Amino acid sequence: MAADHEMATPAGATPGAESWEGVVIFTGVMWTAYNMAPNLILPIIIVFIGAFSLQSTWPKCSVDQTLGWNLRPGAGSGLVTGSLLVPMVLMANNLHGNAKENGVSGMFCSYSLCMSHAAVCLVWLSKSDLHPDRPSIRTMGSLATTISVFLILLLQDLPLGVVNFTMGILGVVVCLCVLHGLLTSLPSSLSLGEAMIASEGVALLMIDSCQTVFYRNRSLEYNLLQSVALGLTIIGVVSARMFVSCERTEKQSTASWKDSMRFYILVLCVVAFICVPHLWWLLGRIPILWLMGFILACDSSISLIGYWSVMTLVAIATVARQNSTNPAGAGSTIVRKYFHLIAIAVFLPGLKQNSQLLYIASAAALGTFVLLEYVRMDRIQPLGESLHTSLRVFVDEKDRGVAILTHIYLLLGCSLPLWLYPSAYKIGTELAMYSGVISLGFGDTAASVIGSTLGRHKWPGTKKTVEGTLAAVLAQLAACGTLSLFGIQPGFTANWIPIVTAVCLTSLLEAFTSQVDNIVTPLYMYALFSSGLSL
Repeated sequence: MAADHEMATPAGATPGAESWEGVVIFTGVMWTAYNMAPNLILPIIIVFIGAFSLQSTWPKCSVDQTLGWNLRPGAGSGLVTGSLLVPMVLMANNLHGNAKENGVSGMFCSYSLCMSHAAVCLVWLSKSDLHPDRPSIRTMGSLATTISVFLILLLQDLPLGVVNFTMGILGVVVCLCVLHGLLTSLPSSLSLGEAMIASEGVALLMIDSCQTVFYRNRSLEYNLLQSVALGLTIIGVVSARMFVSCERTEKQSTASWKDSMRFYILVLCVVAFICVPHLWWLLGRIPILWLMGFILACDSSISLIGYWSVMTLVAIATVARQNSTNPAGAGSTIVRKYFHLIAIAVFLPGLKQNSQLLYIASAAALGTFVLLEYVRMDRIQPLGESLHTSLRVFVDEKDRGVAILTHIYLLLGCSLPLWLYPSAYKIGTELAMYSGVISLGFGDTAASVIGSTLGRHKWPGTKKTVEGTLAAVLAQLAACGTLSLFGIQPGFTANWIPIVTAVCLTSLLEAFTSQVDNIVTPLYMYALFSSGLSL
């Protein structure tokens, strides 16, 4: 919903706006690296130079034709954002927790930078003016450049042994495979930058999952998130043929009952024979008994679950009302912002009263949303067609492909700061956990309302307005100040400089980016809060 406070129709990315986006991202990454991981500054600069130079010549690249990728129309490449945002978040986490956790975060920064560099090299080598034997050169070049960056990281005083080196190479391979799979299986649904963020996240989660199986040293709620992600990934990969057949199902309206039953059997088998045993092993107990004990152990759990149930009914009623008053299904900016307000109402009490329960509930909600999207995409009976009709209320200019992802992006944007916040470090930078609520619930909503009604002056290269950005800054600062009054650390008065800096940079990123800001801005603000407020 990055274009919500524009004055006219959604605009595609312009080179000028994307350059400013790259500058804002680079500024935040360098600030984070300087404070948290100075040894990674050189690799970051190398990745940035490659991504920024390629991004500036993006219209001349035929990456979509050469590699068979089908990118989201109207969006810029997002190469700088996709290359540096995940390393920035991992660097910000580097301070938190004990020494062992710091080592893990440092290693993940290395892995992430290698993945980013490999993806940039893959795109560069796919340009149409290179040697005609592209597949061979691309494979050899990507491997060589990835190894070269990894060797640079070897000099950064990180504990890289044979196992870690092998995991890094494996992570790069998985990242590139996932990147290719996303951009071919979900045509016109993702920009390159968005796909890079998703593929790096999947690859890093895979690496951490391998370690967790052997060491079982993660929090219980994180184990649940891992099992959910594992199950969703397997279901998505196995049912990829269904995704490819989306054009067929569009014409035939719904899938056959035979195909629908196959899908339900697949889901049942994955849950029963993979997710539950995996979670049982990690928890060391029966998952359902652990969950019941967890809920009953806290007095606030029952009341929160009841409150969230009411808010779920409110959201469903909002969708039903919109569909009844607007049968054409064209979602408006104001209607979409209703769900931002609902997100505030859902996440604020949970973050304040019981963040662990919110962690578990948001992971379960993600699993539900993604499964329902699988059902909608292939029109699985009996819900597929109804979901397709109902979810049109969420559609904006970024949902031009086969997937409707806006509501999933909103959930992820509010949840990721909570999931990323280290469980061993719950004092001092709690404000970082609220990054999604602050940037989306307050900032994005204010920018949309004020920008669309009072906006007159546009930022260069974009249709977003200066008035909308100023409204976003003021709304987010007011939210930070209010949260500090309710005891959320750190206090606003003593830390106003890093808070104002983070809010202003995040608002500028929202103004210039053509990527999905429901994902980009919460992660960016989280990294700035985590690094700036930890000093």
